[in-house]
Amino acid sequence: MLIIKLSATRSTNNFLKQWVQQSKAHESIAVWAEHQTEGRGRMGTKWLSEANLNLTGSVYAGNTARHQNNTFNLNKQVCLAIVETLAPLKIPELRIKWPNDILSANKKIGGVLIEPIMRGKQMTGVIVGVGLNVNQEKFDPSLPFAASIKSITKQNHEIGPLFESLAKNITAAVSSSQVDHERYLSALYKINEMCAFRTKNGALFQGKITGVSPDGKLVVIHENGDTYAYEEKTLVFTAFQY
Repeated sequence: MLIIKLSATRSTNNFLKQWVQQSKAHESIAVWAEHQTEGRGRMGTKWLSEANLNLTGSVYAGNTARHQNNTFNLNKQVCLAIVETLAPLKIPELRIKWPNDILSANKKIGGVLIEPIMRGKQMTGVIVGVGLNVNQEKFDPSLPFAASIKSITKQNHEIGPLFESLAKNITAAVSSSQVDHERYLSALYKINEMCAFRTKNGALFQGKITGVSPDGKLVVIHENGDTYAYEEKTLVFTAFQY
């Protein structure tokens, strides 16, 4: 795998997109930046990261044909790869908050942005963007649930070696034909626990997450026994407000 380190870039995902478009792409390639100035999250959100303290990187993999008809399987595999990479760091209660956040207990330490590379209607590859708060200790007061690996474990971590391990595990996950749905569910935040939710229309209710549908919708059984499947951005945990 080719791994590129940049001192600064607007977006590592955009950097890899341009690399692929210029036909320089290897079967797998990864890039990380000490400072990313215009990082992006899912559905147009911004990813803010303090320079030189956090991991902002992207991985390109071209072996994605098996996921052509179900891109959410990619999301499952990538999130599990991140959790498994972080497990040796002794971060307590590592969880995947649907659909793309990485948590330690109730604190957000990372996020994922997956962008397919298309030629016509064919997915020829995928770019996986990862943001992880690693050594940052101070966060904007408006982000009460933000945390870093250091703020939780009280340990500094070298970002380069961490990204190298992460890139290799993500590449292996994307290339795998095995999708471990049960393992994904076991890592899912608040699975089978009663929680307070709010819909995009402002309705409040108590419910329990029972799973995720094949197309990536969150399946929740309401306290009255009715079951609904929610698309991204249509439901939030009231405790998080996002």
